[in-house]
Amino acid sequence: MRIKNFSCRAVAAGALAALIGAGISSCSSYRAFFPIPSADIERMRADVEYLSADALAGRKTGSRGYQQAAQHVADRFAALGLQSITGDDYFQQVPFREARWGKHQATLMLHGRDGDITFELGADFLAKPPTIGEDTVTSAGLVFVGYGVGAPEFGFDDYAGLDVQGKIVVVLDGRPPQLPSEVGAHYASGRTKRETAARHGAVGFINLNTPALEARRSFARSSEHIQEPTFDWLRADDVPGNAIPGMHPAVVLDIPAARQLFMGAQRSLETIFTEMDNGVVPKGFPLPYSATLTSGGEHRKVVSPNVVGLLPGSDPKLRDEYVVFTAHLDHIGVDAAGSGQGDVHDQLNPDRINNGAQDNAAGIAVMLEVARLFADSARAPRRSILFVAVTAEEEGLLGSDYFARHPPVPPQSMVANINLDMPMLLYPFRDVIAFGAEHSSLGKSAAHAAQRAGLKLSPDPMPEQVIFVRSDHYSFVRQGVPSIYLITGREAIDQNIDGTQAQLDFLISRYHRPDDEADEQISYIAAQQFAEVNFAIAWDVADAERKPRWNRGDFFGELFAAEN
Repeated sequence: MRIKNFSCRAVAAGALAALIGAGISSCSSYRAFFPIPSADIERMRADVEYLSADALAGRKTGSRGYQQAAQHVADRFAALGLQSITGDDYFQQVPFREARWGKHQATLMLHGRDGDITFELGADFLAKPPTIGEDTVTSAGLVFVGYGVGAPEFGFDDYAGLDVQGKIVVVLDGRPPQLPSEVGAHYASGRTKRETAARHGAVGFINLNTPALEARRSFARSSEHIQEPTFDWLRADDVPGNAIPGMHPAVVLDIPAARQLFMGAQRSLETIFTEMDNGVVPKGFPLPYSATLTSGGEHRKVVSPNVVGLLPGSDPKLRDEYVVFTAHLDHIGVDAAGSGQGDVHDQLNPDRINNGAQDNAAGIAVMLEVARLFADSARAPRRSILFVAVTAEEEGLLGSDYFARHPPVPPQSMVANINLDMPMLLYPFRDVIAFGAEHSSLGKSAAHAAQRAGLKLSPDPMPEQVIFVRSDHYSFVRQGVPSIYLITGREAIDQNIDGTQAQLDFLISRYHRPDDEADEQISYIAAQQFAEVNFAIAWDVADAERKPRWNRGDFFGELFAAEN
């Protein structure tokens, strides 16, 4: 039976009495036990194939292919009868500034008693074209501040006793190992570290490569992307949304060059690395040098839309609360040559289009199918649902950041975010993973919905990757909104399939490569399972008596809900 045929009035008196006797006292409570409707495999297949076709050229933010993808989603919203509330046919136009080097280049010069040392961009240090100004320069003394973390509630304040007012801070990549992983990831992010430095009066930021970072991602590999443009969304006053006024754009200094900064200092860089290896948090100190940083870029304005459809809630008291269901629509476009990985894969596959079937045409297709299941229901849930295909995820979660800060509804009315990003629909599965489940009541909703769908909720299998702070849902977390991000689990129904290995193989061979195509890699049985469990989760959240809430004492809830 499909939910669209359901009516409380149609429930036989005896059946309703039995439900009441079991403690189920309302129509919505009854519905929580009603069968989940069946998702349509062929609709999802058609959406994935359209969105990941070569004709859309990898859906790069601001490109014609992305606009075609956005129009496809808008057309699907219209066909489902979802409402447009943006005033522009489902489009929330997001203004971006794109910065390229052009004729400009970043420079870094070290000044000491014995003269100047000029470091070379790409060989000694890395920088990105600045979005905040076309020409920037700062010259100041250097202060080493350890990890650059200010977390006194956890016993860490790397700025204690240091004067960095008007100085350039020199910061180790990473975080103290004693910090909890997700909390540590928050404090270790470049964004948080730069904001912390600016609060203490710093005017520049040099991030140091470390042996641990080099092992994860080499400096040489990062330097291959030095010509790529940078993006930021623009405020109404034409200032980039993530700009830090008074702070020169950050640079990354490689280990051999970084050693120069510590020559004649209180401790050598090798001593500091030894401290890190032994779990000791290095203490900061002034360095016997000053530095001059310059940068510049050529700017152009790019407009790329989020696509927003509204399913109004059915409860007069709760319909002004919104569950936001998101999936990113953009991908990384076309490589300059081959797969862009610089390895034998380029020689074997000359295809240059990064189709992004799993990342994230599949997530969009599932979101559209969930929207259809709601639209076909006889009654909408009590709360309203905003279905949002966001832009510029691949540029740094920018589309979701813009939406979370400029929602088309009152900000405080957004009560939850459910996010889908690269679900990895590789095989029929027995479990799902909800990143962030342990932070709010959404974890219980996800577990309950998974059980209804004949699945189980599994814990994060890769906590070291700190996924909770790395996808679009985190934009909503930063605005104080409880959020989760769902992917398929690693327990395959077919016991001959090693789910863990299948996911790792995808990440190694297809992720962010032209091989992520709408071919045999995609299991549409898994897509059906995933759409149905996401419908169940969204229904549980949107129809509940109470809105989602942060768990008592949760770090993210206390940090961001208090700020907003």
